[in-house]
Amino acid sequence: MRVRWRRRARAVRWPAGMGIALWRWLRNSRRVRRGRLRTGAVAEIKRIPRRDVEGIQPPREGTGPVYQRRYTVRLSDCPLSAAQLMERLGKDLNAASPVEVAVFDKTVGDARPLEVGDEYVVHMPGPWNCPVRVVERTPESFRFATLQGHLEAGEIEFRAQDLPGGGVVFTIESWARSADRLGKALYVGLGIAKEMQLHMWTHFCTRVAELSGGRMIGAVEVWTERADVSGPGRFQRLVTGAVTSAFARPFALATKLRDRPLHPRGLVFDATLTLHGTSRYWGVPLLDDRTALRGRARLSRAVGLPPLLPDVLGLALRWRQPSSGEAELLLATTGQTRLGRHLLRPATRWSPAFYGSLLAYRAGDRKVLLGAVARRGSHIPADLVSLARALDERPLLLDLVVATEFGPWERFGELRIQGPARDDDSEPMRFNPVLNRIAHLPPAGVLQQARGVTYAAVRNAARRAGHARSDRSPLPERTR
Repeated sequence: MRVRWRRRARAVRWPAGMGIALWRWLRNSRRVRRGRLRTGAVAEIKRIPRRDVEGIQPPREGTGPVYQRRYTVRLSDCPLSAAQLMERLGKDLNAASPVEVAVFDKTVGDARPLEVGDEYVVHMPGPWNCPVRVVERTPESFRFATLQGHLEAGEIEFRAQDLPGGGVVFTIESWARSADRLGKALYVGLGIAKEMQLHMWTHFCTRVAELSGGRMIGAVEVWTERADVSGPGRFQRLVTGAVTSAFARPFALATKLRDRPLHPRGLVFDATLTLHGTSRYWGVPLLDDRTALRGRARLSRAVGLPPLLPDVLGLALRWRQPSSGEAELLLATTGQTRLGRHLLRPATRWSPAFYGSLLAYRAGDRKVLLGAVARRGSHIPADLVSLARALDERPLLLDLVVATEFGPWERFGELRIQGPARDDDSEPMRFNPVLNRIAHLPPAGVLQQARGVTYAAVRNAARRAGHARSDRSPLPERTR
């Protein structure tokens, strides 16, 4: 009877709880400061001791990427020491857990504060029930290992530390991979489990601050490191191969007809990227640094239609990174909305216009899109003659922006493009952003992989057809 009552209570609580959790996530997710740990996540996993205990799912036996995540909150005016805070938390984990989506139910062990060997089931919606076992316990910390049936394979540690000048810092740190393909699809593919986990543990940290009787200093900080420990699976290789063939072969054949299958003619200009960062930390120099970078920009029409007809407009950038060589970024006219940013959009003017990367990059454990917004106030028709004339008179200014795949755009710098114009005969440029990567911002997804192979196929076909040109020329000595 008691078990049946619990099931009915959960059936009523979960729909309402998920609504509350979704509302909290929408309201608070942008306030959470996120960054990269820059640790060796794979090495960290290897340092976890092998535990000769039946039922444990070690991260070595998981699937997909390894994630190391650290949630931190700093407390001041705290009447409890670190050890007292952990003792209080160990007596009742549900005092800090967001019970609308996660309830800790002790299944092995008595009612005393948790000890090594105790087991819990964390009840969550759908296939989220997560069994864990206490494998380490000190006065200021305790650690769980996941058990069979959990979506993840790994360990998570809760710890507190007294600060020298007073106050306490509370940390939750996990080292884990998906336990199976379902977990990988929900966490890596759809991102549902990742965002639910983010909500759960940031809320947990906030509640610990309330339990301590102290005051939070700033907001909860979330630091992540992601590492791939194995190559793509057989299915992913098949999909990548099919997509690559669909793109590479037609473009290679088109190269026999003309030098560039797309963006056949363009103009090259001097460019300056002035970076100032965003309101959050990404762990990517391009998005975090405050500096000015010199480079070049090539603007072109994708199909080469007559100027009076709309065409997809391209903006290709190459610049020199301070410590990691040249980087390239390809942008084209797309929409700005959450759906439109994934679709190309023909345009009739270079400015005002929005240029997006269309394909995603990976910043830590998040996929992001990059863009450039040509400011209003200058109207430049989408033909090369008008473009050269306009940039001889004054520079073209664009705001550099970044967004998660479905998040809002945020400005991180300014792009200044200025004349004089050089054509493809005087300064030929070919691009391959898969080879010339932006530091700490690798391309993400099957289409990005296919793009790199396609560019290589086009270049080889151009050489065989006698179209080969130098794809590199020295950067200008100065930006005017």
